[in-house]
Formats: sequence, C-alpha cells, structure tokens
Amino acid sequence: MATKNLTIHRKQAGFTLIETILASSISLSVIAAVTFVLVQANTTRDQAAKAAQIAQYINGIAAYMSAQGSSAPADLDRDGTDWLKSVDCGGTFPADNYYIPCTIPDDFNGFNGLGQPSVVFDWSEPRTPEAAITFGVIQNEAGDPAPPAAAALAKEINARLNIDGYQFAESFIVDPAVGNGVAAAAELQQANLRAFVDMAIESTTFVRLDGNSIMRGAMISNNDSWAVITRDENGNENTDPAEPTASINTNDVYVRSVNAWTSETHELAEEAYRVAIRAPLFVSNVRSGATISKPDCPDPLTEKISAVPAGFVGGPAPNDPRYIAGARTRVVDNGGTYQVTLELLYDGESDFQAVPPPPSPASNMGLINVSIKCSDA
Repeated sequence: MATKNLTIHRKQAGFTLIETILASSISLSVIAAVTFVLVQANTTRDQAAKAAQIAQYINGIAAYMSAQGSSAPADLDRDGTDWLKSVDCGGTFPADNYYIPCTIPDDFNGFNGLGQPSVVFDWSEPRTPEAAITFGVIQNEAGDPAPPAAAALAKEINARLNIDGYQFAESFIVDPAVGNGVAAAAELQQANLRAFVDMAIESTTFVRLDGNSIMRGAMISNNDSWAVITRDENGNENTDPAEPTASINTNDVYVRSVNAWTSETHELAEEAYRVAIRAPLFVSNVRSGATISKPDCPDPLTEKISAVPAGFVGGPAPNDPRYIAGARTRVVDNGGTYQVTLELLYDGESDFQAVPPPPSPASNMGLINVSIKCSDA
C-alpha cells in the first residue's frame, strides 16, 4: 500500500513539473508577443509623427510658392527647414507670417538616416512653378537602404497631404515619370525619399489660413497680385488681368445667398442696363424758352427729345384773353443743349406767337412737357 501511494505521488509530481514548464513557456510567449506589439505600436506612432512633420514641411514649401506667385525668389536652392520658420526661432519670416512651426526639426532628428532636406525651385513657367524636394535614403538599423520602410513612410506622408488638401504635392521613392520596369525596380531598391510640388496640378482645396489647415475664417488679402486664380484644362488662365490688384480671376462663381451664378446675375444686370438706358432720363414740365442739357448716351444710342404742350391759356397777356386756334412746340439743337419754345395761334391772328420766357409776366401762359431718353432709333 505504501509503494502504491509513492508511485501515485511521483506521477503527480511529474505532472506538476510538466505543467510548470508549459506555463512558463506560455508566459514567455505572451510577454514576447506583447513586447513585439508595443514595439510595433511605438514604431508606427513614431513614423506617423515624422510623416506629419515632413508633410508640414512640404505644405510650407507649397504655401511659400503660392505667396511668391509668378515672381521667382532670389534663391532657387534651399537646404534645411529653418528658413521657412519664424524669426522667433531662427527663421527668415515675420512672427505672424511664417510657413512652418518652430517644432519642425531642421534634419527631422536623423529619422531612419535622414539628414537636412533640400529643395530646388523651378520658375521657368512663372504661372506654374515647381519644386523638387530631396529628403535622403531611408535606412534600416544596419545602415542599408530599407525600401519597405521608405514606401510605408511615403504612403503615410501622402495620406497627410491628402487630408490637408494638397493634391499638387506628393512624396515618392520611385519617380512617377519613370515608366521602365527595370528602372523603377532599381529606384525602389534605393529607398530614396523625395517629393514634388507642381502648381500646374489641380487641387480641390484652394484657400487656406496657413499651410496645414483648412481656412474657416474671413480671407483678407493685402497684396498687389491675384488673390484667386483658376486655369482651364490646358493650364491657361481664364483671362489676363486688366488690373491685378485684389482681383479674382475665375471662370464663374456661385453666390449661395441669392442662389445664382455671377454670370447669370451679370446677364440680368446687362438686361437691366439695356432697359434703363432706353428709359426716359429727363421728364419735366418747363416754361417756354427753357434750355435743357443733353445726356451722355452709350454707343450706339443717341439722345432723343420729345416736347409736347402741357397747358396754355388764351391771350398774349394775362389781361388779354383770347381763343386759341392752335399750339405747337419748337426745339432748337444748340449742340450740347436743347432749347424748347411754346408757340400759340390766337383767334383772328395769321401766325403763331411764342410765349415769352421768364422773367416776362406772360411766361406763365403755357407749359411744355419735355422727355429725353437714349434711343437706337
């Protein structure tokens, strides 16, 4: 009986040892897995943070180019990032008009072997400038090119650029212009992170408060160049500016407050103008002998005058009442003015007599209704 109990005890002890070993192995596996996940999460967060900084730098380049307009800057080659910052942190721009914040490092802290970025501007086409940006080779821990890491970083940067609305800027490790498969594969293995800004590419977001956020306030432009410019499918501006100061050069604008396009409102205004310029410009009752200035009518319209007797009484004087056999008006064109006269034919007389102008007491013996308008007939 004692032997049997000893055997059972040994079996139980054996099972306990195996369970302990298995439990330890599982614990180590769980710890290793958790550690791996944490390392990956930290790497992802670090990569996202660096991608955001690089995207801000690219946005700053694009904003700087937009501010330059068609005028090329004096320096077409730039290194580092500090030149885009405020003077408060060693930059070259005013504290209230910088292009990237002071938190952007000058060399991106050597992330994956990166050094200072460099940019080469091309203003050979003044209205559509370009920028070629070079960041450097993305390396692994051994210092060798790391294409997977470079591709992941470029993808993250472009995602940031798309969120910000900059469709005319893109990061890449294989030049989009390369069409040869062998050449593309060779570029891929180099893991050389680059970017471009091309102002000829259409963008869905045009106006911004700064280089990294959508504008949600009023736009105030204090500039002697165009505030907004749009181009057709061939890259040509819709029209050349007649006066470039504070102008908007667009194909059309929709005004939400009146639910109409400006082209439509302009057509309505033109129609209203056509009606208005043909409407009477001067209508009044005047005394005989009055002088009336001519209006300035737009071509091809000319001024037309109508003078009709509006009222009269008989007799050439207030104390000499007579019957009136007829009344007429006479209009004299004096170049820049018209003179209108009321003439009356009294009963028993053989000819018309003009009603005298003021200050004659007889000037109140009649009135003339005068109407002047611009007409094409």
